[in-house]
Amino acid sequence: MAVSDHGRRKIWAPTYGIANNTQLTLFLGKDIKKLHRIFVNKEAIAGNDMIVGWGHKPYTLKAKKLAVQLGVNYSHLEDGFIGYLGHPTDKSKRLSLIQDKTGIYYDATQSSDLEQLCLWSQQWFSPELESRTETLRSRIVEFGISKYNHQRDNLPTWLAEQADHSAILLVDQTAGDMSVECGLGSTQAFTQMIEDALNNHPEQLIIVKTHPDVIKGKKQGYLDIQACSHSRVRLLGEDCSLKALFNKIERVYTVTSQLGFEALLYGLPVYCYGLPFYAGWGLTKDKQVCERRNIKLTLNQLISAALIQYPTYLDPETHKLCEVETIVDWLALQLQTQNQSVQICYAFGFSLWKRAFIKPFVGRMARKVIFINNRNKLKKLVTSTPSAAVLLWGANHSDWVVQLKPSCPVWFIEDGFIRSIGLGADLRRPSSLVIDKQGMYYVPDLPSDIVAILNQITLSKAQNQRAQRLAQLVVERSLSKYNVGQKNLSAAALATMQKLKQLSKGKQEIILVPGQFEQDQSIANSRGKIKTNLALLQQVRQDYSDAFIVYKEHPDLYSGVRPGALGDEAALKVADLYLADVDITSLLDLCDRVCTLTSLTGFEALLRNKKVHTYGSPFYAGWGLTEDQLDFTERTHQLTLNQLIFATLISYPKYVDWTTGLLTSPERVIDLLSEERHRYESTGGAKSRLNSSWLSRFSRKVTYFYEATRF
Repeated sequence: MAVSDHGRRKIWAPTYGIANNTQLTLFLGKDIKKLHRIFVNKEAIAGNDMIVGWGHKPYTLKAKKLAVQLGVNYSHLEDGFIGYLGHPTDKSKRLSLIQDKTGIYYDATQSSDLEQLCLWSQQWFSPELESRTETLRSRIVEFGISKYNHQRDNLPTWLAEQADHSAILLVDQTAGDMSVECGLGSTQAFTQMIEDALNNHPEQLIIVKTHPDVIKGKKQGYLDIQACSHSRVRLLGEDCSLKALFNKIERVYTVTSQLGFEALLYGLPVYCYGLPFYAGWGLTKDKQVCERRNIKLTLNQLISAALIQYPTYLDPETHKLCEVETIVDWLALQLQTQNQSVQICYAFGFSLWKRAFIKPFVGRMARKVIFINNRNKLKKLVTSTPSAAVLLWGANHSDWVVQLKPSCPVWFIEDGFIRSIGLGADLRRPSSLVIDKQGMYYVPDLPSDIVAILNQITLSKAQNQRAQRLAQLVVERSLSKYNVGQKNLSAAALATMQKLKQLSKGKQEIILVPGQFEQDQSIANSRGKIKTNLALLQQVRQDYSDAFIVYKEHPDLYSGVRPGALGDEAALKVADLYLADVDITSLLDLCDRVCTLTSLTGFEALLRNKKVHTYGSPFYAGWGLTEDQLDFTERTHQLTLNQLIFATLISYPKYVDWTTGLLTSPERVIDLLSEERHRYESTGGAKSRLNSSWLSRFSRKVTYFYEATRF
């Protein structure tokens, strides 16, 4: 009966803004109804209903009073402490929501659910939570995660030149902020704060940090220019990186700002002139006393209460409730490159259809991406732009482009290893790309990020487990780079596969030789003399004379998207079996060994614990996991398979979730590609993925360009 009552429970709100907010319904698990005077009676609002209001907004007081009159639950709503990827004024989606039935965290005049959590922390804080909280804190500090996570500026020159941990930070707040009034702060508290900082630190620089809303011109602060007129006081108006800022700070003075809580995460002493939620627990130096807060907390207990227990989190990709770690990991993907970002990335020589998907992959590596095709104009722009990089597709570029490197960074971009449902040559938008700041993974004689990563990689226990799970996921979902080829085979193809299954049970070794596009840059740049599919087949037959050799034509070639298919007649002069439109993962399951020049199929075979013999110089060769025809003296690290997987599928590529247009994880892309493939196959669309009609290709171009304008 209780479950049934809960199912009928309604949620009411005093404003249309709350009632019509579809994201809030996801947090609350129900639609929200607008309170109207005509419905304000016991017949309309049942005893198990709930009324919600936003914080301490004036209009919520009547709603709260109504809840008391009717004897129904009331919940104060507010943003959580890790709130947005950007800023709410920029239409960024909410990541967390507080639902407080007692009060609200910033109101020190009464208790709140957060305060009660802290008071009872000895009962619920376990060793497991201690470890979890320490990891969470470390991740937040590593990536500088805050309430708002829009792209921030570098430190101004005067602050960047300041010695580390030498300045005193004073935090201004927005005038009229409810957290100041409810946190027992005042204008006088801000004045006293700056006077004390000057007196207590007579030789140190005092930095006054204004609130982001003030920087955006939305609100005013408490500390004006006159209050900051002392010669040792500098006003920090730039919205700069918190991590970089805290590195310059010795201690922090605040009234009630959340920045004080974040400073605690960075290990800084914090002086409070009001009563924010994190004061009164023995972790801060407090000017005021809260009698209710009569125990001492550890920092991890406070963090666990405020970030793990108190808010509710919503996964921005799946739109389902999640844990805080999911949000932090997702934010880390968006933020991880912004500290080394450039102002402008000049993308040179990109076709129109590629322009439609490049920007999301660049992410925060650059504040702005400008596409350009004029060689002379590019040279002028590079020399006149102080913070710029040049982005090139692939590695086939003339010397003049590469020679830009002394003037600015040159980055190389190329398809990733779990790419799409369908071929790139058929204008299928990629879900993964790699951006290499040194070279490209298929050019072995020049430096590249992937070789540098692999030469230095070590994995934690958690990273080892993630790599292993990821490999299992790829194999279980039968995924490859392009995910093309038929799974529902014709009678003849089915008979062929049955024959292979029988052979796989016998003593004869089955070798898969994957064909490649012979003009591919990975072959052109490969070491060794073998450069054609036929020459590779002949060498494999010579090396494995007793094996059953299967030649699989590359999908670009048998689909007709690109010329140069070897064909069954030529292949069967050497191989025992020729296959074309068959899913590569089906063959990997049946073969014992893969012999290849540089094909990614060799890496996919390693994921399935198959033997791999390389005759060229792919990125995965030379690490002790493959049998190699060539030498790789520059590859000095003997890898485990998990290390290769983690570097290749997690560290090196970038993934984009095209439902959001933002960076995502390989696990999320695997889910999305699996869903997309299922939709194609359930509607009989497998064939159309290989070589679409002109109309289909044009339609995709239009769709991609339209979607690109939304991100």
